[in-house]
Amino acid sequence: MIEREQGEESSAFLRAEAEPKHLVEWSGSSESIPYRSAKGIFLGLLSFCAFIILIAGFFFWYIPSVGLVNIHPALPIIFGIGLTVISVAILTGAICLSLAIIKGRDIFFSYKFRGILIKFFLPLMMMIGGILKIPRIKIEQSFIEINNQLVKGMGRRVKPERLLILMPHCIQYIDCKIKVTQNVRNCVGCGKCEIGELVGLSDEFGIDLFISTGGTIARRKVYEKRPNAIVAVACERDLTSGIQDAYPLPVIAVVNKRPQGYCIGTGVDISDVRNAIRDFLG
Repeated sequence: MIEREQGEESSAFLRAEAEPKHLVEWSGSSESIPYRSAKGIFLGLLSFCAFIILIAGFFFWYIPSVGLVNIHPALPIIFGIGLTVISVAILTGAICLSLAIIKGRDIFFSYKFRGILIKFFLPLMMMIGGILKIPRIKIEQSFIEINNQLVKGMGRRVKPERLLILMPHCIQYIDCKIKVTQNVRNCVGCGKCEIGELVGLSDEFGIDLFISTGGTIARRKVYEKRPNAIVAVACERDLTSGIQDAYPLPVIAVVNKRPQGYCIGTGVDISDVRNAIRDFLG
């Protein structure tokens, strides 16, 4: 009985594997979650972080000032002014970012606070999100959309030769025997994956296209190429870390499609990549 059940499960699995890629249903499991940005989660965490900063700022001023006054009466005031300036800068960034999120466009040069978002608020929100049991991928999805919004608000225009397109190697057809990670021009354009179309985009706009086998290789390519802007395709986790690593370079991130889960048989919407390219080229 057990052997028969195992055999049936195995047959069902093989049938599922044999189905064409475009017929595989995207179940939305934790391993393969559709891209649904939830700005409300990000906005809530951002507001919560701002509140914590206010409370922490007070204690960071009050506790040391008790001891500083014994050294010199003016030290608590000097320390308080410095702490106030830092807190006001961070809170101003939080307010501008919150308004930009609500309005869906740049507000009061909110893109200038992108560094505060990436280097300060994001790690803090990840920590608080973990405590509150908020799925990490939801925070990453919201961050990616807001980052893209801020980058587009910069109005940065670059020359085609200064723009780099980064793609993950898992976008290649899984049974393809051609190696494109060293030279994407090896692609024969069979149509079983989107690489042929991406090569076409690269030729159309005169942009360098690179297929990366991992984050380390991608960072090396960025270092060698030294682009002025990047269009990157990957999963939420890799995009989030990549945006952090590439800062202050502007990055428009496109979340890949994962009908079969992470790192296997992934895809990308070519129109999203084209739109990202046009955002940089004008």
